Amino acid sequence: MSASNSTGFLSFFTQIWCCYLIIPTCSKTVEVGTTAEHVSPVLELGEGPHWDPLTQSLYFVDLHRARVNRYHPETNGYFIATIDDYEGDVSLIIPAEGKNNNFVVGLGPSIGIIEWDGRSNKTSRPKHVKLVDETPGNRLNDGKADATGRLWVGSMGPEIKESPGHYHKRRGSLYSVELDGTVIKRLSNVSISNGMAWSLDKKKFYYVDTYKFAVEAYDFDIVSGNLTNNRVIFNMTAKKVPGDPDGMTIDTDGNLWVACFNSNYILKIDPKIGRLLETVQLPAYQVTSVAFGGLKLNELYATTAGYHLTEVQKSKRPYSGSVFRVTNTGSKGFAGVPVKTKSWHI
Repeated sequence: MSASNSTGFLSFFTQIWCCYLIIPTCSKTVEVGTTAEHVSPVLELGEGPHWDPLTQSLYFVDLHRARVNRYHPETNGYFIATIDDYEGDVSLIIPAEGKNNNFVVGLGPSIGIIEWDGRSNKTSRPKHVKLVDETPGNRLNDGKADATGRLWVGSMGPEIKESPGHYHKRRGSLYSVELDGTVIKRLSNVSISNGMAWSLDKKKFYYVDTYKFAVEAYDFDIVSGNLTNNRVIFNMTAKKVPGDPDGMTIDTDGNLWVACFNSNYILKIDPKIGRLLETVQLPAYQVTSVAFGGLKLNELYATTAGYHLTEVQKSKRPYSGSVFRVTNTGSKGFAGVPVKTKSWHI
């Protein structure tokens, strides 16, 4: 979709839905009304939402279609671009620090840098491409920069051809790309590497390995990047929460917001005590990731997926695959951190 007709699309199709924060208490469930509006067309696999405060825009990808996207709330502008001379999965898009219109992208099992003005329907060819995961058939998945600008990115095994929507387990890893571009494997035997967040004091790393059906915590050394003392802080199976944990973000109170694939749930969790505080239910299946954004960073953006759905599911929730903006959650978050690429030697 070109920039010239993107705003018209949104003004015609954007709808506001009622959703609920469901707050567990000792004796009853309290529902607090919020609103959710879809702000993108239906994507096949929306992923990797990143709020950029410099452009006041949300960047995200349509993973299997190899498209990068930008949504600008102030003008209701929506822009899509393909990557020049590339065919394959694009798993993430994060601005490069100090370099206007430069973005780090996940390209199959590799990372690279593209140039994009945020409006054109095609980006530059990728440059500085670096293979991250050498396991045949693997691809990168979720990625995020820590407070130093160090890139963290995880991988996953290929889809099982005989069982669409299911993946070879324990073939993935978690990597960091250091400030000089050196790649370090931090975790191995990962099923699907997904959500990441850091505690407010930067001393804990929260992580989602999807098929563990849990959120884990590690002690984190921000200087070395070392991860130690792994433990489960929220077990979805034990809590009988539907869906598979996916992308994740943290709010200014230190609570985690976790997207649940194979469901319409977003969970708000207190990681200090492992308690489910609230759930948000979207009018869409397959919630993939979440990020706070907006001028006051009090809007929760959620990407969803529209693939591997039955016709009945599509008819019930036709906006599965759209990006949603959820308001009135009562929480605020943080803008995305750009990646420091200045000293990359790759």
